[in-house]
Amino acid sequence: PRPGPAARAPPPRARVGGASNGGVPCRMLLCCQELTPAAALAGALPQQDGLATQFQVICTRWDQAAAFENTVFENSMNDLLKADMSREVTAYTEFRHLMPGAQFLQLDPPFGLHHAFVVLELDGGVRELCLEKCEGPLEMLLLAGERQARHAHISRFRATGEPRVVGPQQPVVNHGRVEVGPRKGMPVVTVGDLRRWVLGPLAMHWQPLHPLMSNSQHFAMDLQAFLKSPLVGAEFQIRRGREGLLSALRANGMGLAAAPVQLRQDREIVLAAVRQCGLSLQFADESLQCDPELVMQAIRQDGFAFRYAAEQLREDKDFVLDAVRTSGFALRYAAERFRKTRDVVLAAVHTHPAALEFASEELRQEREVVLRVVQLDGRMLGSASEALRKDAEIVKAAVAQNGIALRFAPEKMRKDRTLAMAAVLQNGLAYQFASEDLRADRDIALTAMRRHGFALEFANEEMRRDRDVVFAAVTRNGGALQFASPELKRDREVVLAAVRSDGYSLDFASQELRFDAEVMRARRFS
Repeated sequence: PRPGPAARAPPPRARVGGASNGGVPCRMLLCCQELTPAAALAGALPQQDGLATQFQVICTRWDQAAAFENTVFENSMNDLLKADMSREVTAYTEFRHLMPGAQFLQLDPPFGLHHAFVVLELDGGVRELCLEKCEGPLEMLLLAGERQARHAHISRFRATGEPRVVGPQQPVVNHGRVEVGPRKGMPVVTVGDLRRWVLGPLAMHWQPLHPLMSNSQHFAMDLQAFLKSPLVGAEFQIRRGREGLLSALRANGMGLAAAPVQLRQDREIVLAAVRQCGLSLQFADESLQCDPELVMQAIRQDGFAFRYAAEQLREDKDFVLDAVRTSGFALRYAAERFRKTRDVVLAAVHTHPAALEFASEELRQEREVVLRVVQLDGRMLGSASEALRKDAEIVKAAVAQNGIALRFAPEKMRKDRTLAMAAVLQNGLAYQFASEDLRADRDIALTAMRRHGFALEFANEEMRRDRDVVFAAVTRNGGALQFASPELKRDREVVLAAVRSDGYSLDFASQELRFDAEVMRARRFS
């Protein structure tokens, strides 16, 4: 038979801003925008550690019914959105591409173990617009076709056409549809409003991707806040007035960027903004950036807001100590001499151990400081110097706090049976970081499986055939059955233990047991 459309050769490589963008998947229509400096859009460039920030956008379009060839537009954002400028955003859906281990360690945004992107529903679903912050420019993808097909596409491909790495340990999860707009008591937001926000406040304050300060989750939160409280122009301020602005800022503090100059001098207005979003302190009048109470409110909401405090506060040791005790991340923007001051750094890492990153090189090499940090968060062993990672007391303290810290221990110490046993006792998944010989140690394997069944994934074939080891794993986490040997997937008692822990683990049992009446009755679902 003749090959179907899917068998055709992929389209030619597209180019964005003059650089190759790689192969683009079928049915992707590319609209390539020039990479535009933020200054051309919204005045002077903001500074990031002395470097000008450049705002860039990649715009693409995907149509389920489209031909396979690419279509390239010169003015991509205008051409991409011009037919939809008046469409209303009626709902949004956040998708989360989980990192390995995210199901075991659930953290709230913006520090969750996932990459986030947001899909906007236009006019009740006529079309959808996906926005995503990755390592480079902002990515914007306009989708047409059936909803199921659209969501299937964005779960597999970015706007650039680059495929996502998706698998059982890295799924893309739909985080739920949220309605916005007048039906929910919120202002109307059109695609035109969204475009003004992207080319205005977003472009002016765009920061390069940073895992702590400016990641995809920060962008998703900012976008969702804008949709719920869109301060898109002076006419909005005039229509709503001061009380309307106060109400809007309590929902989206970054809206202070669009407030008239005289209202940025209003302490009550700015206080409402920084309580909702500490980083909105950057838009406050200079007279309020030296207000200790107001600045502390901003730091309480986001430690990195200290960057926008007046220099006199960042030079005041008493205030700096209060700031880092409130949020250790404030250390980054304290005066340089305080990043070398031992009591200030210790106060910061006590609040947030990860603040060690912002201490001076000398203090990051100091044994007592690192010991204190790993006692609070063992994973910070990875930030210690090579010499301190060889310190037995420091490694033992790190492993006692979090067994996963074993991954940062030198190879020689990962062969230490006592240390490995302490690690798996604290966290069964630390089993993967033990030496190969110790992973073959039956006692260590049993201890690890009793703590976390999915540690079986890192066991050797001998351990996967050991009935006691596998039984301990599936009793703890039924899904670990997928890593058992084929003969144990046929073992009725092992399979029964698995399905009693997790009914879905039946999918990993042998064919004959999947339809066994007793096994099917034994399934339990949490």
